[in-house]
Amino acid sequence: MNVRISLVASLISAVLLAACSSDEDLGPGPDNANTSRKLKTLENSDTFLDALRAGLIAQVSDANSYPEPVVDSDSSPVSAEGASDSDASDGGGSTASPDDSGNEVTSTNVQELGVDEQDWVKLSGNGERLYVLESAYSGYGFPSIEFDEIPPPDSIGMTSDEDPGDSPIEAPEGYQTTLRILQLDADAPDAVSLRDFPVPLEGGYAEGFYLYETEDKAQAVLTSNSNNYWAYWSESYSFGDQSSVITRVDVTDPDNASITGSLTVDGQIVSSRRIGKYLFFASRFYPTIPGVQPYDQTPEAWQAAVNNADVTDLLPQYQLDGSDVQTALIDPAECFVSEAASNNDYYSPDIITLAVLDLDTLQFSDSECYLGASETLYASPNAVFLATTQYDYSVGPIAEDGSVVDVEQDVFPIDFIWSDPRVDTDIHQFDIDGGQLVYTGSGTVPGHLGWNELRKPFRMSEKDGYLRVATMNDRQGLEESPILMTVLKADGNGELKTVSTLPNSSQPAFIGKPGEQLFASRFLGDRSYLVTFRQTDPLYVLDLADPENPLLAGELQINGYSDYLHPIDENYLLGIGRDADPASGAELGIKLSLFDVSNPASPSEIQSVLVGQTGTHSSALYDHRAITVQSATEQHPTRVSFGINVNGQALPSSSATGNDVFSYYDWTYTGLHGFDISTGTDAGITFRGAMVVESAANDDGYFYPSYVNDRSVMVNDSLFYIHGTRVYAAPWNDLANPTPAR
Repeated sequence: MNVRISLVASLISAVLLAACSSDEDLGPGPDNANTSRKLKTLENSDTFLDALRAGLIAQVSDANSYPEPVVDSDSSPVSAEGASDSDASDGGGSTASPDDSGNEVTSTNVQELGVDEQDWVKLSGNGERLYVLESAYSGYGFPSIEFDEIPPPDSIGMTSDEDPGDSPIEAPEGYQTTLRILQLDADAPDAVSLRDFPVPLEGGYAEGFYLYETEDKAQAVLTSNSNNYWAYWSESYSFGDQSSVITRVDVTDPDNASITGSLTVDGQIVSSRRIGKYLFFASRFYPTIPGVQPYDQTPEAWQAAVNNADVTDLLPQYQLDGSDVQTALIDPAECFVSEAASNNDYYSPDIITLAVLDLDTLQFSDSECYLGASETLYASPNAVFLATTQYDYSVGPIAEDGSVVDVEQDVFPIDFIWSDPRVDTDIHQFDIDGGQLVYTGSGTVPGHLGWNELRKPFRMSEKDGYLRVATMNDRQGLEESPILMTVLKADGNGELKTVSTLPNSSQPAFIGKPGEQLFASRFLGDRSYLVTFRQTDPLYVLDLADPENPLLAGELQINGYSDYLHPIDENYLLGIGRDADPASGAELGIKLSLFDVSNPASPSEIQSVLVGQTGTHSSALYDHRAITVQSATEQHPTRVSFGINVNGQALPSSSATGNDVFSYYDWTYTGLHGFDISTGTDAGITFRGAMVVESAANDDGYFYPSYVNDRSVMVNDSLFYIHGTRVYAAPWNDLANPTPAR
């Protein structure tokens, strides 16, 4: 491969293999965010396949002469009514039990009431059964793998000299997924193991599961992906030869638990949600041609291979119950392409499929597809939104003297830098009508959603037909607001039009201070709460009651920052994050803050509680599902629990100062911590204790804490702690004395 082609390939990878933005220097605002991202169907399946082939050829061959597909300008989408409340009445977030047992039962902590999210732990609606998904290799449990905790290649079935991009990684021998079923006794409290049910995932790794309960049946629905942990999101071909498996397990009777259906989908599931009996998921598929590696070909050879490829290799398929019969996942004649694909130099050849699976029948009730990319999914009970970051590197590399380097040259100067890209986020909206999807429109907002995959959906919120989006500004500096708020609304013609922004000419105040990043974000009704951080923690309150005239209502500046915000009631907000030194910005231990937001113009911190010192860690800082919340009743205040690996003192009386802020403390213990959150005249945070399950005081000098995604559930006054493969239990008023592990 010559230098020029190699550079072009690298550049395409850098831009996330997506449609480039306009190279005009557009500022944030309704008049400047209208670069069309409208999705439109082509004339027929052959035209779509021509566009797909053109994208595949252009990706490798020549960045300056991409073929342009012909867009049918007369094809327009049709909008539809959103789903009714009853469509999502048994989704996640509800504490009601199916059999009206009257028990106070927690469920997975989700972003939107009525929209369930998959997790490693689920509790039955009546609080009697606990389901724990375990994935383990060689006897070591790891319920969730973070990218910075991945075992070395040769430890999971791949030698260090293999190229991870060449082929998917096979599941190593001894790698197993097990669904544990336990009976809970909330009165004792205790847990009894009923069944450990192995779930074969055909070489995949479980992403989590849903618990789908009806009046007479309970079913666990697992999703899993191929074990390609080294796949770079920016490289389309990393998604080649990938597959995802959806497995349904009947757990109504643990003794007779059985797999009642599964299907394998070509491509990798990006994200999913459950609303009622429907599973909504987005998958990303990159066509691969058997025996052909794109970047090992000359442009001419690659073009010939693509043009001669069988259609079944270019489009995603699915198989039911492991059969050999492949069925088309999409109808190419109904697939979309972005209008930008015919106006810009490049568009992604990936096929994104948004599918709806009926969990009663394991049949698809609907699907939509388009050429492009999607890195996150946000769903309200009314609509699903797919978003992806778009980078524009149109300026190209810049030499030391400030001149733009000619990308046509085969040899680049030794000393050059890449110019900063312009960053936008494309968003596509699909309305939900029962088990059907209707494409509503597409739009673009300036900035990006951040880097944490679990935080990205929290940057978006749909209410009354308006989509509110908080993004980080890509252009930093004293004259730029680091955070942008954009409100969009579908115009009925396939566009999500920007109706308002913050800051704007009448509301010029910045959201955040120069150099700050967006951490926690939460949309609650007509308000948005945003936390930025660099050295101090500003909490911003935005009034979105009039979506066409948003207001920056108030702000509060304190030390530290919140990674997660949870509503306690309409007047109080709980923040969970880190303490920090305001002088240096050094991050310290865990911090809980209770905010009074009854007056949005003057929010205040009622109380804060510190847990641990520098080095203290918790899954709750990056995964909202690690936090359990039991709503307040007349008998007790709101209860909150989450696991913490504590370093140093458990409950320091004050923040570190001076040189102590740079001290690192040894691990002390790991345990589930419980807090009462009171409101009103007695508003405050009360520490109820910790279920300590691992302690440095009991080790032999060689013990290290296990960093896993801890979970907990509550039934009435009993708290159950899932740590690794073990389950502990204790009454809320005596957390220091848990039962032995089960």
